[in-house]
Amino acid sequence: MKKTLIALTCLAMAGPAMADDTIKIGLGVPMTGDYAPYAEWQGARCMAKMINDKGGVDGKMIEVLTQDSGADTQTAISLAQKFLDEGVVMLGTIPFSDTMIPVAQVANSYGVSIFQPQSTQVEMHAGIVDNFFTGVSPDPFTATAAANHALSLGVKNVVLMTSDEGGSWSARTPLWFGEVIEAGGGKILSKMNFSFGTSDWSPQIAEMKALGEQIDGIYISSIMPDIAVLVRQLKSAGIDAYVIGSDGFDDPSLDAIGSEDASILDKVFFGTLAPSHAESAVVKFMADCKAMGIDVPGLFPATGADTVMAVAWAVEQSGSTDPSTIADTIRNADSIPVLTVDSISFKETRTFAQRTIPVIGYKNGKRVLISNEIPKNTPTDWN
Repeated sequence: MKKTLIALTCLAMAGPAMADDTIKIGLGVPMTGDYAPYAEWQGARCMAKMINDKGGVDGKMIEVLTQDSGADTQTAISLAQKFLDEGVVMLGTIPFSDTMIPVAQVANSYGVSIFQPQSTQVEMHAGIVDNFFTGVSPDPFTATAAANHALSLGVKNVVLMTSDEGGSWSARTPLWFGEVIEAGGGKILSKMNFSFGTSDWSPQIAEMKALGEQIDGIYISSIMPDIAVLVRQLKSAGIDAYVIGSDGFDDPSLDAIGSEDASILDKVFFGTLAPSHAESAVVKFMADCKAMGIDVPGLFPATGADTVMAVAWAVEQSGSTDPSTIADTIRNADSIPVLTVDSISFKETRTFAQRTIPVIGYKNGKRVLISNEIPKNTPTDWN
């Protein structure tokens, strides 16, 4: 990954409050570069302002310290150290395990944890670090929810597209999807490799055509704009298969490809982090933030609200701003109210949230919520 020049944009959510009257959260996240659409700082900023405008948490203001890590792990570690020295009670960072693990290790000696509201990678739940929370469920759950819907549509013959560039998220999520498809009587026709940043999918499309069998579905866990290009090129090539994916699809730029021809999205659906259709709490939150002058451009940025809400709830419940006490309160709660779903809990899972997994599709170019439940047939070979 290329190093990105640090762009300092500290966004203080409170006025000039004294340190004892401030709850600090440090987000050294990608504000520029390819991963910027998937960072949570805007939602955290907006939720902090909403809480502060109502008097804060027991009179204490929430301050969100935000600085650009780009896609560089060493920068993220340096920012974590900086924020820890400034007294943060919780951290966020680049949502990939090769960054989250060393950042968690640095934070551990301070008693501080990471709360990553959108990280689905399974590596974080292998016991390497224990001062970590993710506000969502791991990729096997997302893959299973999408596979269950695919099977309900009669999808049998699938192509899996994998890449090592996004860790297990892009390498193994398609395999878990395929495992559920096979358990449901389907067949994996082929596994194909891809790279992030692909703008010409013709080699993979040629390989698909050479299979000589009908393809019902193509599964890929990747990012925008690559996915939009894939959808367009598949349609141009005459491959009329469902394009199925994970939370990387959940970006407004995917919806935009249906502006001229809504039908291009008819066979696209994905398992994701939270309901993001027009009637969802996330969309209402984004509208409310916009009215406040804060742009929250999509689901991933909105998830930062969950970080702030979880920390604020833990401070209120425990009566403490000690980071270890905050973490213990979060981990042992039966139910924590958040924005993206009604509530989450870490009591049984410890590091990832128990919550429903929504599947989003399209009708007439508009998002629709297809299902929203906890899958019962998730593969168990990941933990």
